[in-house]
Amino acid sequence: MWSIAICDDNKRDCYNLEEMLEFYCREKKIAMESDLFYDGISLYETMSLGKQYDLVFLDVVMDGMDGAMVGRGIRCALDNEEVQLVYMSYGVKDAEALFENRPLKFLRKPFHKKRVFQIADYARKLSFRRERQFAYQKKRVFYQVPYEEILYFQSSGRKVEIHMTDEKSEFYGKLSEILKRGLPEQFVQIHQSYIINKDYIVELENDRVYLKGERGYFSISRTFRRSAAAHLKRLLIPEITG
Repeated sequence: MWSIAICDDNKRDCYNLEEMLEFYCREKKIAMESDLFYDGISLYETMSLGKQYDLVFLDVVMDGMDGAMVGRGIRCALDNEEVQLVYMSYGVKDAEALFENRPLKFLRKPFHKKRVFQIADYARKLSFRRERQFAYQKKRVFYQVPYEEILYFQSSGRKVEIHMTDEKSEFYGKLSEILKRGLPEQFVQIHQSYIINKDYIVELENDRVYLKGERGYFSISRTFRRSAAAHLKRLLIPEITG
């Protein structure tokens, strides 16, 4: 699901842009959900409560909390570097303040379908690249790890350990938060404390799995046994067609 927010104090602009994006997603066969906001404060408050968006279209000039302030709040106060920001305006005067918020693109008003589609294509392209890497923060530094190098995630107290092919790292967080963000299909939760990469499975039994390069086995807990078994069977055993 591609989650998009459109924030503009001009309701007609919100509706027009949403309609163009819906048309784009129908053409591309992309599942999309969109939220409209008519002031910057409501968008910022919604995101501060935990709502995540893949892409945010943000009007530059708004009363109260303008686009620059909202973008700065998202990047700094909320510490969110994942969401893609697209600024919208009839003309950008203070571009430097906007660039500090690391926007993806600028969309000039009035909207033209061709330009909206170009930005949507670019956003999807970058999203696809990000989906191939897991991003996390450790001591205010951001890291990215290719998914194919991750053997498994392990919950350890208030931290999550990332076990990779040649090293281990950790950060403050929960497995539930990782699942909420979304993981590629090859990752399967088998236990309250483990999410494994099926590409490293060398042996699979009803209640345990063995991973390449790891000593011992990983238990599939009773809670996850049915869902994990179904998921792993679908991934590991190719469907016969024809």
